[in-house]
Amino acid sequence: MEPGIMSVGGLAVVGGVFTVPRLGVPTAMLRLALAPNETPRFSAGDAVSVVLELDGVQSQWAMTCVRVGQDVGAWRALVVGGAGRTARGLEPKYYHQATAGLVFSDACREAGETPQVGDGLDIQLARWTRPRMACWEALEALRRWLGPRYAWRALPSGQLWMGLEKPTNYPREDDLDWSEDDPATARVEFRLTPDLLPGHLLSGSLVEEVRHVLGPRPRTEVVLGPWSG
Repeated sequence: MEPGIMSVGGLAVVGGVFTVPRLGVPTAMLRLALAPNETPRFSAGDAVSVVLELDGVQSQWAMTCVRVGQDVGAWRALVVGGAGRTARGLEPKYYHQATAGLVFSDACREAGETPQVGDGLDIQLARWTRPRMACWEALEALRRWLGPRYAWRALPSGQLWMGLEKPTNYPREDDLDWSEDDPATARVEFRLTPDLLPGHLLSGSLVEEVRHVLGPRPRTEVVLGPWSG
């Protein structure tokens, strides 16, 4: 792998997979550039910055370390987007004449995440009951009720966003090499592309998932879905 492509908490990464979904929270399982007798600068529960950079193009993510330790003589870390608390259980709650934005924000804050309310969440809910469930389940239930044009995900800033999906064309699409694509599975592979995000459009298709693969052959694998604006 080319030096300096990825770092987590200021430490270089020598291998791993960083997955960013359109619905949900990004996760990264990474092998750190540390000798067995060295110690990482961060521990489980710490906020860490994940940086991807290649040829002057960079993306930076606010994430949280969930697990770090040695495995088969190598230091590995599992990090997730935001505060890493979407699996936290929420107590039941009942709403009367509340906006979708309030329901979303409450779930985030009660779990310890920071919400960002997007467009379209001013819809009034006459009644809404949230049973005892994990934060991510509460967000997904609300999204399904709102409809297929709504999404929720962790942003690079670490905030959780929910709102109407309003895709924009990926600005550097002309620079991408489309030679390794598989139309049958709607999967495309490019040279590592740090700034490609779910919610972008590529040739009219919606980017559903981005997987940055680090190792001997760094690359970005993309899952595409239909979009009719």
